[in-house]
Amino acid sequence: MGSLEMAALAGWHDALPELVPLIGKPGFAARLDNALREVAPFDLSCAFAYPGRDRPMFLHDGLGAVSSTQIMTNYLNGTYLLDAVYSACLRRAPQGLHRLVDLAPDAFFEGEYYNSPDVHPCISMESGTLAEEIVFLVPVQGSFYIAYSLLRANGSPAFCEKDFERLQRTAPMVTSLAQRHWEHLAPAGSDNEPVQQPTGQDVEQAFETFAPSRLTRREQGIVSLILRGHSSMSIGRILEIAEGTVKIHRKHIYAKLDISSQTELFNLFIKHLLAGR
Repeated sequence: MGSLEMAALAGWHDALPELVPLIGKPGFAARLDNALREVAPFDLSCAFAYPGRDRPMFLHDGLGAVSSTQIMTNYLNGTYLLDAVYSACLRRAPQGLHRLVDLAPDAFFEGEYYNSPDVHPCISMESGTLAEEIVFLVPVQGSFYIAYSLLRANGSPAFCEKDFERLQRTAPMVTSLAQRHWEHLAPAGSDNEPVQQPTGQDVEQAFETFAPSRLTRREQGIVSLILRGHSSMSIGRILEIAEGTVKIHRKHIYAKLDISSQTELFNLFIKHLLAGR
């Protein structure tokens, strides 16, 4: 390890004695941000709790009012369903630090959700899309996860390998501290419970209730995969059908909904998702 890396990690270790007493108290997350900036710079941060298939909780706002409160409200009310971080928590991705590119479907970064300032809570018309997001995933109990993200804004470089490696060295302590700080939010008795199946009130049913009179269940499932950021090739692998068959399904879906593009499909789904919320 070079002298610069050692100096960066020394700043992190020097900050730990101040962090530990803040567990369970206001100011913990902001102090954690400051400590990690000693390791590698970042522009924004946020933390969410994802309680299985229940609505997420917004735990830490280090976003600097980059988007409106309505966009965040919409996220918590349902647009999180299209977020690759939520999907990673739902499938119980391993604890630790991850690049979002390693968690997301193959076409996620070209999709409407990731690039829409009207939907994505971490971007705006002024700031543009993110340079990169990396995220500490923290399983707390059962299907209850904490996701603590560090983000570099448009115009900043992505996290280089040395940045990521240094931050990865902090991951065992970061995940332990975050778990202890937020573990009280997990419902009692949830440890080792399986991921909850959808209930009548579950917002996950938005996919199942989208255009049910016009789309088959199979087509609704394909819409879900499209909007989550899967390419036709990826959808074909998941459903074990040919890529060409997926494209035929997509063509039929567009025809049934009287639309001609994925952007129109996305807008229809968002309107459906937020109706009455």
